[in-house]
Amino acid sequence: MKRYFGLLALMLILAFACKKDNHENAKPAFAVKAFWPNGGNAGTIVTIRGQGFGAKASDNEVSFNGTIATVVSRNDSTLMVQAPANGSTGTLSVKVADKKIDAGTYTYQQLTVKNVYPLNGPAGTNIRISGEGFGNTGAPAKVMVNGKEAIITDLSDTLLIAAVPEAAGSGSIKVFVNGKEVTGPGFSFQHISGIKPLKGGAGTEVTILGEGFSTDAANNLIAFNGKPAEVLSASNGKLVVKAPAEVATGSISVTINGQKTSGNVFTVVPKPVLKTVTPLSAPAGRDIEFTGEYFSEFADEINITFNGKPATIVVSAEKKMTVKVPAGAGAGNILVTVNGQQTGGPLFKEQSLGVVKLTPDNGLTGTDVTIAGMGFGSLTADNQVFFNGVAATVVSATESELKVKAPAAFTTGAITVKAGGLDATGPVFRRAGVITIAGNPSANEFSYPEGIAVDASGNVFVSDGNLIKKVTPNGTVSVFAGSTTSGFADDMGPNARFNFITTLAMGENGILYALDVLNRRVRQITSDGNVKTFAILGFTPTGMGVDKNNVVYVGSQYSSIYRLDALGNATKVSNTYESATGLIAIDNAGQIFYNGDYSYNDVFHILPDGRKEVFAGSTSYGSVNGPYRSAMFGTLNGTVIDRNSGIMHVVDGNGIRVLADGMVSTLTGWSGGLSPVSGYKDGTLNEAKFWDIKSLCIDKEGNIYVIERNNKAVRKIIMK
Repeated sequence: MKRYFGLLALMLILAFACKKDNHENAKPAFAVKAFWPNGGNAGTIVTIRGQGFGAKASDNEVSFNGTIATVVSRNDSTLMVQAPANGSTGTLSVKVADKKIDAGTYTYQQLTVKNVYPLNGPAGTNIRISGEGFGNTGAPAKVMVNGKEAIITDLSDTLLIAAVPEAAGSGSIKVFVNGKEVTGPGFSFQHISGIKPLKGGAGTEVTILGEGFSTDAANNLIAFNGKPAEVLSASNGKLVVKAPAEVATGSISVTINGQKTSGNVFTVVPKPVLKTVTPLSAPAGRDIEFTGEYFSEFADEINITFNGKPATIVVSAEKKMTVKVPAGAGAGNILVTVNGQQTGGPLFKEQSLGVVKLTPDNGLTGTDVTIAGMGFGSLTADNQVFFNGVAATVVSATESELKVKAPAAFTTGAITVKAGGLDATGPVFRRAGVITIAGNPSANEFSYPEGIAVDASGNVFVSDGNLIKKVTPNGTVSVFAGSTTSGFADDMGPNARFNFITTLAMGENGILYALDVLNRRVRQITSDGNVKTFAILGFTPTGMGVDKNNVVYVGSQYSSIYRLDALGNATKVSNTYESATGLIAIDNAGQIFYNGDYSYNDVFHILPDGRKEVFAGSTSYGSVNGPYRSAMFGTLNGTVIDRNSGIMHVVDGNGIRVLADGMVSTLTGWSGGLSPVSGYKDGTLNEAKFWDIKSLCIDKEGNIYVIERNNKAVRKIIMK
């Protein structure tokens, strides 16, 4: 019995091995796909494409109208034969064993194609066609690529050079001479019809659509701005590739057999940036709004998950998206992936309680704030509201709206609401707003205020004609230096004399610098009021700034900007045609930024080599926010940079504009409108009103101070 089972097992193994061997050695069915050329003299080498040919050259019989030809070489897919000397025009046949295939007509003639190179490429590729019989005195030779006529750029009796026409497509190359024609090999037309996505970064999977690609991934050489990329999959009309680690902005190219085709520019962008997600809790199916940078206008390039659950994207744009909360999201983090680049988002809770919007989104103690959302208690006592952890008073309540007052001693941070045993996190409420430190439209503390500066202790200094006045943090105003009488004198406090002071600037060393215009001097005043001349100028000064190293820069009327050394000697740093007015800003890298006089509506930048460029503005007058070079400004009068954040602020008539991250935006003074509104009103950034701001400065905490001519007031814009 054991012997029987052993024998049976051996037979099964042998049978399986035979089947496997037969399968592996199975020969494809005999077929002829094409041959070229289809005409020529005796002796012309003809290439026959197909499959299932005989194992040896002698196993294949090729005849030209019945005359047997010599098979020069063979492989599994190609036979190369020589047209016989005694052959004639007629059918070219191929026979293997007992099977015969008529492949088509071969014409005996002088016209023939022997070789074509290259056999692939994009429109404009020069194809070299060698053969015989191309010359003709009657009509010029004509070359067709897939039925479309090519432009012949060179011609002799044995050589044609022709440029592949636009949108030729893939197909046979044909040559026509004096009524004769010959079909050459097939040409693979390369073309990139689309690339998606066109933005991303290292590792982004990019789909390239077109034609003429190799189905063997290794034969397609892909480059992003010259950097090679990995091909993940390949077909004749589609390639999927991965952007390389060192990817840079530039065109994507496909090279096959040495022939290169270029496509659209692939732009490298950072991974998506999330600024706000509101609300951070809501029931399934609710629309959630995302704001940020580097999203996409194409929803299929974005993938968003809530705690791992994919969400439906309703609206998508570069900076804003609307997304529906997926069912079963529960509590977990949001993930945003754009073109393969992922950014982690905040915690989201799938629940009935949520905070959608704050109106206003900034203010100081006592500001009335409306909280819009869902799932609130209808009684005030049923709701608890916190400003960055500090409890606030709920004034009124409905299921979708709470009215509260900003509490004392709160700081910038998220609003949270507790109701019905749930808690919800809302948007950030910013501790910011405008207050008056000293003066008002009907007061007389200031007569003709022009410049402003602040020291490390929060004391504010204001130039007022020939006086410099000091304003303490509690609003007390006193004369710090100078007199109502014009003149020139270096002395202590009120004994000093000036002749029309404009710009003030505070050095890091605690010394106050004053631009004494009609005396053509830069004066420096110590903290105890001692006034000295720092520099005597050989030009009419228009503006001034001090860098982090206490180096002073002065603008000259309709001319240049000068740097003053420690002895007050002036060196020109740039030729400008505008008068650099008001406060000149110098960043931590020593770059200079300034605005011109009233004839100009731009912020300018001095490059390290002294050349000037427009940094922000479109040279047109207006009040338009947006990218630096698309934005529009009105009456600019002073520029300042926060040395901690690098954010720039400029005076624009009755308001303050912000320049950061390539965008110009409005900080305050617009009062909800489209342009600055003159007036006098303290309050939130959104509702405050100013009237003719002459200059600004910034303290060590990032708060901004302004001096107004018509309101005759020092105002503080609280930012922290």
